[in-house]
Amino acid sequence: MERKKKLLFLCQVFYPDSTSTSQLFTSMFADMAADGIDIEVLCSFPSGSSSKGRLPRREIHRGVLVRRFGFRIDHKKSIAHRTLAYLGYMIPLTFTLLFRRNHGIVFGVTNPPFVAQILYLVSLVRRMPYQYMILDQYPESLIALGMKRTSLSARLWMWANRVAYRKAEKLIVLGRDMTELLVNNYGIERDRIVYIPHWSAFEAPDPLPIEASQMVDRLGLRDKIIFQYSGNMGMWHDINIFVRAAKQVEDDPGIHFLFIGDGARLEAAKKLSKELACKNVTWHPFVPLSQVRESLSSCHVALISLRAGFEGVAVPSKLYGILMSGRAIIAQVPAATETALQVEEDDCGIAVLPGDLEGLVKAVRELAADPRRIERLGRNAFAAYKAKYTEAQASEAFCRLWGFELPSAHRTPAAAGESVGV
Repeated sequence: MERKKKLLFLCQVFYPDSTSTSQLFTSMFADMAADGIDIEVLCSFPSGSSSKGRLPRREIHRGVLVRRFGFRIDHKKSIAHRTLAYLGYMIPLTFTLLFRRNHGIVFGVTNPPFVAQILYLVSLVRRMPYQYMILDQYPESLIALGMKRTSLSARLWMWANRVAYRKAEKLIVLGRDMTELLVNNYGIERDRIVYIPHWSAFEAPDPLPIEASQMVDRLGLRDKIIFQYSGNMGMWHDINIFVRAAKQVEDDPGIHFLFIGDGARLEAAKKLSKELACKNVTWHPFVPLSQVRESLSSCHVALISLRAGFEGVAVPSKLYGILMSGRAIIAQVPAATETALQVEEDDCGIAVLPGDLEGLVKAVRELAADPRRIERLGRNAFAAYKAKYTEAQASEAFCRLWGFELPSAHRTPAAAGESVGV
């Protein structure tokens, strides 16, 4: 039987959006297109400053047909803007799916959270099979932030998920903890769940030594042991505890904390740092994509955060860029999460439970006092990246899932000048 060679990808974000989801799939699909796979993407317009000029509604980007729906607005400006962006994407998406003749393999992701329900409804009319990937799980993430599980909205949302998930041919997850959530919350059979680990959006032949980092020199941190948090500082992350840890190790003049990025929790963390009069903390905005490799390498130890209650809800994508950079890790995440499992299995860092300030401070002091251990953990991190978490390995896993021929080694460096959150 002839293998299908056409893929229809549904995701609100795609090139040139700077979010991690966009970067991951834009690069991988461009490589697949170079191998002759016909890929069409139904996405939205990037939010605010992510947009590069006036983007067309239809274009070919590196062999991938990109069709954009919705409005050219700043999605992040307010809840009303976000709602308008969701509706502006989902309504035309629904009608496009209803009136297409050849769907090929239909693959959607949880961006926005209601794509699964659209796929389910269209499948009832068009008998269209579909596959769905869980990137972030809703409403469980909102429940972890305070939404009542017993509320009408939460119960209706989970019911709608259950119906749509059970109809899907396959559910793809980034973390093993996500598998447990799908089994426990939705009764999904394990043989219908496919685990494909996250991958790095950036490629590197080898780790960049910190001695080569001009960023360290620009910030005046050359003689410090640098602990770096880089990426989104959102509601799912506890940035304040890193600030408090910095204050507690202030007696060691060799330790410094570097925070790179932005997000909902940035200003509160900055305010706390000022209130505590921290002298060993530096704040830096997101860097251009062309500088990401150097940025990730401008530290000795990388920090990861995921708050309690987010097991099975999300897998921090920043982990894979850190592995690529060959840096030791302190991951303050719940014990059952994919991140904690990987840090332990790959022996590339220390996992600390959320909220455990004492354990965090202990881990910081231990690593700062043992440069050889930092080097060993960093080597293990890069070895794990090369063995399991490259884009090529993820691409092969998807091609096997979809019945495509395995891709060749096409690799095109990312364009310079785009901003990035890692």
